[in-house]
Amino acid sequence: MDLSELKKRLAGRRIFHAYIVTGGGAASRLETGRLIAAAAVCSGTGQAPCGVCRDCVKARKGVHPDIQTVEKTGREHTVDTMRDVRSRAVIVPNEAARSVFILADADDMNPQAQNAMLKVFEEPPPHAVFVLLAANPMRLLETVRSRCETATLPPETAAGTLSAPAEELLRALISGDRIGLVRAVGAVDKLGRNELPGFLDEVRLGALRDAGRLPGERLEKLLQALDQADKMAAVNVSAVHIATMLLAETAQ
Repeated sequence: MDLSELKKRLAGRRIFHAYIVTGGGAASRLETGRLIAAAAVCSGTGQAPCGVCRDCVKARKGVHPDIQTVEKTGREHTVDTMRDVRSRAVIVPNEAARSVFILADADDMNPQAQNAMLKVFEEPPPHAVFVLLAANPMRLLETVRSRCETATLPPETAAGTLSAPAEELLRALISGDRIGLVRAVGAVDKLGRNELPGFLDEVRLGALRDAGRLPGERLEKLLQALDQADKMAAVNVSAVHIATMLLAETAQ
């Protein structure tokens, strides 16, 4: 499935026990993994992630105790690492209804490590969700792939840069430049409704790219506003109204 279909399923709280996130770049795969995790732990009402419940706020800040990111300790994920994940997966979550394990560079699991995870993929604990981030999913065993839903992200633009309209809108949002926003809105308004979700994903990726230059609360406000923009786009709100909302929500 593509990113828009994944978001629809998450919004409807249709959470699967295991996902493979591929395509895009490392940053966009990680952001998508975090989106899945936030939806899985969301305790709000309506669409998931709601963005405002205690669990969503903690997920966005990266401090939720029931969301764990598993990094490689060397060149590959070893069987010992995956056995540890498997053991942790059976433990009841601390706060949320689910516990989520994001496996970075999951395609670097060696075959023994993948086989160690097969049992938990076949008979997952009812509260556990696994998100495998993989640049090359074909390196995963077919038995692993068949037990996961696959979300394929759109390719990144050349050299990791944003398109000119996305870059212009992002700069206006970060600076709070109303004149710059008016210019950016003209380009945004030319996008077709089916292009708008992908455009917003591009702006979000740019915000994460520039995270080191943004105060934490400023980045949080921007990501919250982009989540709201996604929901507005899903019900066909115009690009102009979405851009205006973004400026209002991110105003300093």
